[in-house]
Amino acid sequence: MRYFLFIPLLFNCLYGVAQHAASLPPGIQRLLSAYPLHLKRYENNHIVWKDGSTIRYDDGRLKTEEEAFDSTDLEDQMNALTYEPGIPVDTPTYNCDPGTLRCQEFFMKMYGHSEEEVRRRLVAVTWPAPKPGRTKRIWVTSVNGVNRHLQAVANELAARPHLRPYVTDIGGTFNWRPIMGTNRMSPHSFGIAIDINTSRSEYWKWDHRDNWQMDSVELNLQWRNSVPLEIVEIFERHGFIWGGKWFHYDTMHFEYRPEMLPARQGKAVAKPKGKANNRS
Repeated sequence: MRYFLFIPLLFNCLYGVAQHAASLPPGIQRLLSAYPLHLKRYENNHIVWKDGSTIRYDDGRLKTEEEAFDSTDLEDQMNALTYEPGIPVDTPTYNCDPGTLRCQEFFMKMYGHSEEEVRRRLVAVTWPAPKPGRTKRIWVTSVNGVNRHLQAVANELAARPHLRPYVTDIGGTFNWRPIMGTNRMSPHSFGIAIDINTSRSEYWKWDHRDNWQMDSVELNLQWRNSVPLEIVEIFERHGFIWGGKWFHYDTMHFEYRPEMLPARQGKAVAKPKGKANNRS
């Protein structure tokens, strides 16, 4: 008889957990879905990691644009922007840079707090080389299987020779450094980003070397891109977002950000509404 009593109790418990998950804000749902090997749950305004440590989700501050970039919390990262996968239907709207608000505490906890710590987790990916039939090794983190996801990208690119000129002479992967002109660490610092062929790409600061810090430039910034969207679709299919979907465009740049993309393997992920005035 005890077994018959236990079954409905277990069902009620699991149903309650499911209801709780469904009631969480979309940004939190997406984080938990994207990083199940590291994140355990959400409680009391904190993301709880599998090791028991926590990171505050929302610091409760009303921030200016610059303050949001200098002190991004997870709520800013997840809810102030929307990245749309697939072929873009239009050029990015003014100051819409989905994915550039990054909570540095979160990425350091996930991938490493120092150059040495990140380096210990780097592994090689076999990447197409400039000469047909040749390959070379590039290095990215093994955390979250980023190396496996990038290897899948490499395999697809290698099977499409017409894309070779855009991806073989790459700009780089791991590089512990701040983003140009800021104090914020680049996603390259964590081994989750790759810049493809720079000579066949565009970057807004390179296009405006002499005056990129002037507000007037942003008002007249013209989006440019020469990267085939076929490449973008391949990267997005494996969990990477593209800097070409930013108003402050960086068309060579891809970074592993599964929380910004629809969940795979049948897991639904709600999209946050709204956008923010971001920087690349």
